[in-house]
Amino acid sequence: MQVGDIIHLDGLKAEYSLFGKDQFSRCTLPDGQYHVVGFDEPYVKLAWSDADGTPSRKHRYRIRMSLIFGQA
Repeated sequence: MQVGDIIHLDGLKAEYSLFGKDQFSRCTLPDGQYHVVGFDEPYVKLAWSDADGTPSRKHRYRIRMSLIFGQA
């Protein structure tokens, strides 16, 4: 997995950040396509895929790498 990849996720526990904020709140990822926008051990940073296929500037998430790669 690398920055720029698009992955499909649904129902995983993650954290959500409002546009322009550094604070994250817990959430469950809605079913959809996500752009990998970075890595911050132990997290993968994601952006929701907008209708035109570009990464959303507003909808940003982070999820533990272990959840994506199926580890405990």
